[in-house]
Amino acid sequence: YQFFINNGFRIENIVITGTHNLSKDYVEDIVKAYNNVNIFNINLSTIYNKIKQNSWVKEAYIEKVLPNTIKIQILEKKPVAIWQNKKNNKLVTTNGDVIDHGNVHAFKNDFPIIKGNKSKENISSILKIIGTNKNLSQNIWSLTFINQRRWDLHFNQGLVVRLPAENLSNAWNKIIKL
Repeated sequence: YQFFINNGFRIENIVITGTHNLSKDYVEDIVKAYNNVNIFNINLSTIYNKIKQNSWVKEAYIEKVLPNTIKIQILEKKPVAIWQNKKNNKLVTTNGDVIDHGNVHAFKNDFPIIKGNKSKENISSILKIIGTNKNLSQNIWSLTFINQRRWDLHFNQGLVVRLPAENLSNAWNKIIKL
C-alpha cells in the first residue's frame, strides 16, 4: 500500500471538465479526501455518488489515469425557468427536475417565472410552443399554470394572455399574427 503511494500512485492531478454552474471546488473537495490514498484503492463509485448529490449534476464520468490523475467529466442540468412555489423560488429543467443548488438570483433575467400546481412538470410543452417565436417569447416574464390544464402568459408590457386548454399551437400562432 505505502509502496505505491511512495512511487507516485496517488492523486496529484484532478482534471474536471463540463462545469459551468457547478463549482469545481465542490468536485475537488470530494476527490481531495483521497489525497493520501493509493490510487488503486480509490472507489470511483463512491466519488460518483457524492458528486451526483449536487442537483446541478445530470451525469458524471470518472476515470483513473495512472499513475496519479483523476479525470472527471460533468454533464450539468440545464435550467429553463424559475419555479415559484409557496416556500421559495427554484430553478427547474424541461422535465421538471428542481435544481436546489442553483442561485436563482443569478438567473432572474434569463428565465421566465412559472407558478401553479404541477407547473414544473408541464413546462416542457409550453416552452416548445412559445419557443417557435423568440421575439415574442422573450417578452414573457411569467407563466401561470391554471387548474392543471391551461396557461396564462404574462408579458413585460402588462398584457396577460389566457391560453386555452387545447390547441395551444393554434392559439400561439394567432397571438403571433396579432
